[in-house]
Amino acid sequence: MASNDPLLPQVEYEDINSGEGTLNKDLGKKDGGKTGILFEPGDILYGKLRPYLMNWLHPQFRGIAIGDFWVLRPSGAEGTCLYRLIQSDSFQRLADISSGSKMPRADWSLISSGEFLIPSDDAEQRRIGAFLDRLDSLITLHQRKYCGVASWMLGVALVRLGSESDGAFGEMKHVLQ
Repeated sequence: MASNDPLLPQVEYEDINSGEGTLNKDLGKKDGGKTGILFEPGDILYGKLRPYLMNWLHPQFRGIAIGDFWVLRPSGAEGTCLYRLIQSDSFQRLADISSGSKMPRADWSLISSGEFLIPSDDAEQRRIGAFLDRLDSLITLHQRKYCGVASWMLGVALVRLGSESDGAFGEMKHVLQ
């Protein structure tokens, strides 16, 4: 269903961290009014334009998808499990068989005819989705911790370089004078 409600957050390609499925900005600060596809909490946004960019999102809010998105509403599958399925290599390989050369788009007739195996039990699907969500969170946490430690080590190294008999900073001062 199309909507241009200016009060709803609007998700565009540039708002999604490619390959991560996270937003890179506060959507509340964006101007509204563009027309797109209305999505509900739990729907899955799949960027069909240039599928190799892996622009997907599992929003837990109501909003408008602006641009070439499929809005997938889970039916017969638990949402988190379906969201993880579209991130799988087998789904990505099928989506990468696109139509168009300048602006390739994933082909829905090809994707919808694909066969993907998921457990039939909803509880098992939820457990799988929850496990993969937790794993993603732990990976993100460790990446942030690593970046923090690396940044701290770089800072220490720069301070030491600058304090040892003028170090690198002293040499730079002489070059700039």
